[in-house]
Amino acid sequence: MAPAEVLSLLDNNTLFLHSFQEDSYFYFDHSGKLFAKDIQNNKDVGNWDVSEDGELCMRMSNWWYGDLLCFQVLSSGKAYHLASGGGVIQYSGEQFTGDAKHLFYTVKRKKKSYRRSLRAKKSVRGKQSPGLAVRSQNPSERTTEQFTKSITEELPASEVLAEKDLHSTVKWMARDCPGCNLAETDLKKADLVGAQLMGANLRGAMLKMSNLRRANLEGANLEGANLSYANMPGANLKNANLTGANLKGANLIRADLTGAKLDNADLTNALLESVRGLKR
Repeated sequence: MAPAEVLSLLDNNTLFLHSFQEDSYFYFDHSGKLFAKDIQNNKDVGNWDVSEDGELCMRMSNWWYGDLLCFQVLSSGKAYHLASGGGVIQYSGEQFTGDAKHLFYTVKRKKKSYRRSLRAKKSVRGKQSPGLAVRSQNPSERTTEQFTKSITEELPASEVLAEKDLHSTVKWMARDCPGCNLAETDLKKADLVGAQLMGANLRGAMLKMSNLRRANLEGANLEGANLSYANMPGANLKNANLTGANLKGANLIRADLTGAKLDNADLTNALLESVRGLKR
């Protein structure tokens, strides 16, 4: 669906979304606030927006671990489907006009932080806002700060992302970020199953206990990265630079290390069954 169609479908309307594990009603308030209730009467509140390429983006306060999720919206008659970036349908949905389940309520705003306001003013003073233009840059030139700034500007201006939310956003962006500059980034315990990180700069990154099952890290720079106890079965690490990396206790079963640099890497207690390309 085109962006205008997605906006018309959602704005001030309710969607009933269901999947194998979830059945919930979502009311998309015109303000950008999102109100939700599942069939067990559990409730949550969050934010929503539609990107310029027509994706529905949602972030709940508690559900989905507070991660920012974006979906392509597909229509089939009066039925709708939300699909991941890879085209896999995650939810099926049905639209109801207005606040059909009376989910809206007035959200009390937290008192504005004077300290945070001063910090925000200093950060933008004298700088030209990159906005969505960040996307047109060469991926290898993008910084973690630019990623979080660009996605923040796509969300309702009335909501300022907390620091922990920015961390969640970076983890989400890292799922499909070939050639990106993610040096020194905190990706601890990140869900990066099947992530596309070919040639990415992850030098010194914190990836402890992250889930990198079947991730593509071919040619990535992981020098000095902390990958201790990371779950990496089937990961593609061909020609990756793992010099000085901490791989203690990592699960590298069936991973491909062909051509990888492992000088001074710590593989203590790592699971190496059927690993390929490892010189022992």
